[in-house]
Amino acid sequence: MAAIRIALTSVRLAMRTKAAMFFTFVFPLLFLFAYAGIFARGNPQAVAYLFGPVVVLQVMGSAFWGLGLQSVMRREQGSLRRYRLAPIGAGTMVGSSLIANFLLLIPTVALLVVCAMVVFHMPLEISIRDLAILVAVGAFAFAGFGLTVASVANTMQEAQIYNNMVWFPLLFLSGATFPLAMFPQWLQRVALFLPATYLVSAFQGVMSHADTLSAHWAELVALTVSGTFGLLFAWKLFRWEKEEKMKRSNKLLAVTFVVPFLLIGAWMNARGNPGSAWDAAFKMMSGGDSSAKASGSKTGGPATAVPAPPGSESGLVSDFDEGTPTAKFGSGWTVSTDSVMGGKSTAEMKVVDGGTEGSKGSLAVTGQVFAGAPYPWAGAMFYPGAQQFAPVNLSSKKEISFWAKGDGKTDRVMIFTKSLGYVPATQTFVAGSEWKQYSFPLTAFQGTDGHDLEAVLFSASTDPGTFAFQIDDVRFK
Repeated sequence: MAAIRIALTSVRLAMRTKAAMFFTFVFPLLFLFAYAGIFARGNPQAVAYLFGPVVVLQVMGSAFWGLGLQSVMRREQGSLRRYRLAPIGAGTMVGSSLIANFLLLIPTVALLVVCAMVVFHMPLEISIRDLAILVAVGAFAFAGFGLTVASVANTMQEAQIYNNMVWFPLLFLSGATFPLAMFPQWLQRVALFLPATYLVSAFQGVMSHADTLSAHWAELVALTVSGTFGLLFAWKLFRWEKEEKMKRSNKLLAVTFVVPFLLIGAWMNARGNPGSAWDAAFKMMSGGDSSAKASGSKTGGPATAVPAPPGSESGLVSDFDEGTPTAKFGSGWTVSTDSVMGGKSTAEMKVVDGGTEGSKGSLAVTGQVFAGAPYPWAGAMFYPGAQQFAPVNLSSKKEISFWAKGDGKTDRVMIFTKSLGYVPATQTFVAGSEWKQYSFPLTAFQGTDGHDLEAVLFSASTDPGTFAFQIDDVRFK
């Protein structure tokens, strides 16, 4: 087949170029070591979560900066004229580029997997077959993007401009650089119009959340449709020579390139907010249980109503008079620090004698915050659900109240909800040497009404140094 023969020729030519070898094999390894060593701090579960974005960056890079620019360069250099003399068409050239791109991706991804598993002990939850399917679908989708840009651009300079215009939104709004769970809901909705989001989401689901590929069928369908339309546009707009100008009809066709992606994005949004799935994968990476798993929701499915936790009628969480950090409802208290994200902050909690207004006990939280983590924290976390990060409905309560005393430093009370994603809503308080009661309306936490409350964290500030505070009579009113 002519497309395969041309693809093999392109691969051999790439292997003879030092620059191509560097960007094909060495450059992706630099990203892997940066993500795994710096952001994941060597945490195997975090490496698994970040492995998807590393592969997605390579897939996008090979499509935009490999396929796209190479196609324009070959047209400018006149090498496409030689192929035009042969009995082949534009479809054969587009197909050969797609095959060559995939043949170069296979050893690259294999090298990334081996390095991640050997050097960083990354658990491989996905089968080799499923990994190959994901890479193939991703390569298919973004090859269409890169080749369409190449067909529209008249020069290398234009191609670089167009590439950057498409590259940066895909880079920063797809989850490849910033976790999707950290975005506000409206921006998560916008991200669903970007094909890169589907590939990142699928990778992170299977790599860190042990999802099956069938759980991400919608993302795979969206990527396949995106790739099909992209390659059809690339075939229709293909030009053999640099002197060949685009027809007016083709220019109008190029403008309609965005329409299929708007329709796909609208369809993905109509399926329900997938933020819970992104949040679940991120929390699994951070060492917590998945809220989606705990609540029984399916990946990408609509949010379901959750009941009030049994025992929460009075609103009292803990008075610590029993001598242990127990709670009247929920799954209790645990120490929480940034160590799950590679940080070095430490914390301890224990019930000590003496509480507010002469009560028997209170919860003492001590430790040290170290700089270096992206989001330093250390403290004690309460889970109101039967499992960690399982959302519960406390909308019948209007505020959270507690007593505190401490070393006079600024501390934080942080509320996690399903609708806010991974990033908590925060209020600060200064615990002095004497007991003082603090009350915060739930609406003060970014307008939450408590209907999907997942956790409450009492933490030291982000400032490095030791800390010590006590809390007592924690309740919702």
